[in-house]
Amino acid sequence: MNSIRTLRTINKELAYNSLTDYVGIEIPIDISKSGDQIAEEIKLLVEENLNVQVKSNESNSIKGTIAKYGLIDINFEIELKDKSNPNNGIQVLKDNGWIDKESDSEFQDDSILDDIVTELNENKNYLKVYAVSTNQKEKWFKEKSYLFKQLMNGEKIKPKPNDKIITFKIKDMCITNYSGIWLWKYFYM
Repeated sequence: MNSIRTLRTINKELAYNSLTDYVGIEIPIDISKSGDQIAEEIKLLVEENLNVQVKSNESNSIKGTIAKYGLIDINFEIELKDKSNPNNGIQVLKDNGWIDKESDSEFQDDSILDDIVTELNENKNYLKVYAVSTNQKEKWFKEKSYLFKQLMNGEKIKPKPNDKIITFKIKDMCITNYSGIWLWKYFYM
């Protein structure tokens, strides 16, 4: 696809609506449950608080991100009645770390932009939730590394009794039509 046309499409179609009212909410999660059970708990909480219906996205890797990083990065598909779009386009990419204000050579591989347009053309909307354990990150890696080792060994995660219920604090929440919008904002891979 032509780069200028691609950028115009992104600028016109990319939608992003930050849900700042929910930032700071703490969610206690039983991490011994399956990823699907955890996703369902968060889904019910979201539906109740936002009064919307959401559908779990199969690409969520909840157990992996909890075990390794002590965080939840989850996408839900959402049906929107009103597609208001207070923030859109290239500015959204800048605000979410995709475009560095100091560099003009961000996208040397235009296929990344083409992939964004491909997803925008699917006409899906996502509710994204990013929550971090209230344990400090350094402590998580030091004290909870056994969880990731269990996961890597193909075992079911068996947290120690004191680690079974972990409180996660919502750091960011948004509705967008591009599921990868936070790739550079919260890059933790």
